[in-house]
Amino acid sequence: MTTTRTEPPFDRVLGLIVDIAGWGAAISGLALVLVVGGNVLLRYLLNSGSVAMQELEWHLVSPIALMGMAYGMRHGGHVRVDFLYERLGLRARAVIDLFSAVLMAILGAALIWFSIPYVEQSIMMGEGSPDPGGLPYRFLLKAFIPVGFGLLLVQAVSQAMINYRQIRAESGVPTYETSAAIPQSGAGD
Repeated sequence: MTTTRTEPPFDRVLGLIVDIAGWGAAISGLALVLVVGGNVLLRYLLNSGSVAMQELEWHLVSPIALMGMAYGMRHGGHVRVDFLYERLGLRARAVIDLFSAVLMAILGAALIWFSIPYVEQSIMMGEGSPDPGGLPYRFLLKAFIPVGFGLLLVQAVSQAMINYRQIRAESGVPTYETSAAIPQSGAGD
């Protein structure tokens, strides 16, 4: 989605939060490429390696996936069954998107709720790697679970508000200019 100045301020703030998380996921992706490349060079050129560096590879996948999923939803990178969706009118699409956003918000809230005790337990234990030479502070990695689903919840709420305004606009109720302010883009665009 593209943000513009005609977008309500609250939507812009939510979008900015998700976009910043997307940048964090992108930086983690770059770091993952560098770590994997470094590990390969160390293994094959210098015949050495590090358990901590190997663990860092899969530790970087967590922020990529968990922070990137909200960014993907915001920018239309999610999977959608377009062969039916594209044949529908704007109002029907907005209703489907609203329903999907509400379900995603419920899922995000539930996963936050269920993951917090898991993360708290990990923090209380001071959980680290069980491997000698592994990375300490594994609880920081697990903390990305509620953070990632919190971001997904934020994006789902934002998407629901956008779709609600679209439905109201299609019904003739005066509201923000949603069609010009927030162009919709699907995964196949």
